[in-house]
Amino acid sequence: MKVDQNLLRKIAPSMKRSIMITVVAIVVTAALFFLAVLPSRKRIQAIRVEIASLNDTIAKTQSEIAGTEQQKNRTSAATAKLDTLTATGVIEPLLGSFAMRGKNLLAPLAQETGFTIDSVRELAPLPLQVPKPVPEQLYARQPIEFTGHGSYDQITAFITQVEAAHTLTTLSGLLILSQPLKPETHLAQITFEWPTKGEKRVPPAKPGK
Repeated sequence: MKVDQNLLRKIAPSMKRSIMITVVAIVVTAALFFLAVLPSRKRIQAIRVEIASLNDTIAKTQSEIAGTEQQKNRTSAATAKLDTLTATGVIEPLLGSFAMRGKNLLAPLAQETGFTIDSVRELAPLPLQVPKPVPEQLYARQPIEFTGHGSYDQITAFITQVEAAHTLTTLSGLLILSQPLKPETHLAQITFEWPTKGEKRVPPAKPGK
């Protein structure tokens, strides 16, 4: 494209300055667009992507924290329940006698149901299978034999009450004998087992570094 030199000479100086200013403004605008605006847009887009990624990370972390708190609460509740069961269900000897402890625990239930306890006998403890890893505190099953008499309903009510009141206690033996002279009253030999603390292991010494 050729520019007529005569035409340029006829243009007033003020018009020439306006044209030059316009041209310079267009060039500066184009330079700003390519040198500043486009890179800024790219940086903004990159920042938006990074912010979205950080938001996802934060949401995931918050979810994991909430899950950790819930697990802690469940663990605490389970531990408290286990401690309660252990405190109330594990039998310990009374004055060195499991028989005395058993009678002390069950005499109120026998009186409530009408079953009469005539004698109590402590049997040999039964070892439990040791889990792995071996815990510091080991447990065993302690059977205690109760001999007494009552009606069939009184005997069954007594057993039911014992199992309801002592959730870790199990009925391991039952023998009911009729009495010809007292047919309404039966002799009963009832054996319950309680968990009891056994040997307490000493943790092995850690090897020296």
